[in-house]
Amino acid sequence: MVKEKYLRKKIVIKIPVFNWSNAHLWGDYHFALAMKKQFERKNWKVLIQIYPEWNTRDDNGYDVAIVLRGIRKYSPNRKHFNIMWNISHPNDITIREYNEYDYVFVASNIWSNYISSLCDVKVEPMLQCTDPELFYPQKSLKYNHELLFVGNSRKVFRKIVKDVLATNNKLAIYGTCWDSFIDKKYFKGIYIENKELRKAYSSCKILFNDHWEDMKKKGFLSNRLFDGYASGAFIISDNVRGSQSVFGDALVTYETKEELGNLIEKYLKNESLRKEKARKGYENVIKKHTFEKRVERIIEVIEKNI
Repeated sequence: MVKEKYLRKKIVIKIPVFNWSNAHLWGDYHFALAMKKQFERKNWKVLIQIYPEWNTRDDNGYDVAIVLRGIRKYSPNRKHFNIMWNISHPNDITIREYNEYDYVFVASNIWSNYISSLCDVKVEPMLQCTDPELFYPQKSLKYNHELLFVGNSRKVFRKIVKDVLATNNKLAIYGTCWDSFIDKKYFKGIYIENKELRKAYSSCKILFNDHWEDMKKKGFLSNRLFDGYASGAFIISDNVRGSQSVFGDALVTYETKEELGNLIEKYLKNESLRKEKARKGYENVIKKHTFEKRVERIIEVIEKNI
């Protein structure tokens, strides 16, 4: 028992959340929880650190640090084997920063392939993913919406919401800071708990998804695509680069509001076609894009390098 405890590897997952009181509002936190579960099943000890804890001594004795690189930069500590998983905001990261790590995963095939020739560090594509124990088809009358968008306004009138509303369809919106942009009749709530999201995704006819502009151009596929498909949703998204090579024709994308209006009309009238695309998306994600598979690969890399 003592020997087993001594040999148990330890990993710290660093997320850019500012305080524990609102951690549940951050996708990065739920992402880290899903990783933690898979590592622990493989007998790893896991510590999650929020931003103010990154440079404390709480991670002394840990073998590996993995940083979910989004909005905050971390200066790697050489006492760890340092891994970056770049899941968002690629415009904020320099080649120099990538090279500070021992290994880099990038949540975009396109961007990973591009920077790998510029970096000294090994760079590997690792797309975002889902937890099928949390996201699976489960309908609920509470979320029986025709069209659904889940997300905060980010204090801008997000293009996909603006484009959907221009079609005069019945859109349901969950998120914060929408008061300045939408009629209150579209607003259905400020927050859906992560453990409830699958019900919302499963129950709507069309789930909408969009991306930050830099993520869209550089092929960083949103986590919502993976969670949505795992929940059995039919999804329409902005035209993010690289989506077809990952999702094939399961994902419907658009460029203009006129095109979006036509797509909404087409798919609202064709339930069988919606279900077929949702089925393809579901099978693809469950087979290839789960946290279990991502953590297995991360462990392979660690074991080859330490």
